[in-house]
Amino acid sequence: MSNDLPKINIKEKLKEIEEKGFIKSLRKDNTGIGYTLEELLGIKENNIGEPDFIYNGLKVELKTQRKKAGSRVTLSTKSPIWDPLRDREIIAKLGYKDKKGRQALKVTLKVDHFNPKGFKLSFDNDKLNIAHKEFGIVCYFKFSDLVEATKTKLYENLLLVLADKKKEGEDEYFQYVEATLFSKFDENNFKELMIDGKIVWEFRMHLKESGFARDHGSGLRISRKYLPNLFEKAEKIL
Repeated sequence: MSNDLPKINIKEKLKEIEEKGFIKSLRKDNTGIGYTLEELLGIKENNIGEPDFIYNGLKVELKTQRKKAGSRVTLSTKSPIWDPLRDREIIAKLGYKDKKGRQALKVTLKVDHFNPKGFKLSFDNDKLNIAHKEFGIVCYFKFSDLVEATKTKLYENLLLVLADKKKEGEDEYFQYVEATLFSKFDENNFKELMIDGKIVWEFRMHLKESGFARDHGSGLRISRKYLPNLFEKAEKIL
């Protein structure tokens, strides 16, 4: 519950952590960068839609990235409404074989631009459609629900922490060197950034042997260079 969230003077804590230099990742996979920082800050790992901590009375969502990474920041992982077919049927019909030989659908979609696999996003009043060039609309969101899901996920306040990294054998080390607190989510800019192709939808799904769909975190994402346009305020923390 949010009442149990740690209250953190994030400026002081991140400065202390930066001064420690490179810190060995506490987890081997790609989530190690975030998990390690959470442990250093005394934040309990959660996947239940709660913010991560409170700073100056604000509920804050924490995100981390490797400084040189080109990957996008996740804004929301709300599932679309599948109609007329289910997700597994769309993957079977319109997906492709991935490197592991699985039927998959791992593609990036922008508004009004078909990608190489024939998918795009399109607005229709309060609906954001996911459409295929030949099949038509495969699923959709109520855009108002998508806005609320994104605001809820970010709690309107997002702390993005960047880290330098180095490898020693199989181990990865991080030094957390930059942090910016983005506040006051801007709903109007949210839609404009989607129309401009700066916010995208990414499918990350494949079919399991059972025939059911496995989702690895499909969602709305944005390049971090556009994050200042999504909020009214940006405060340098580190």
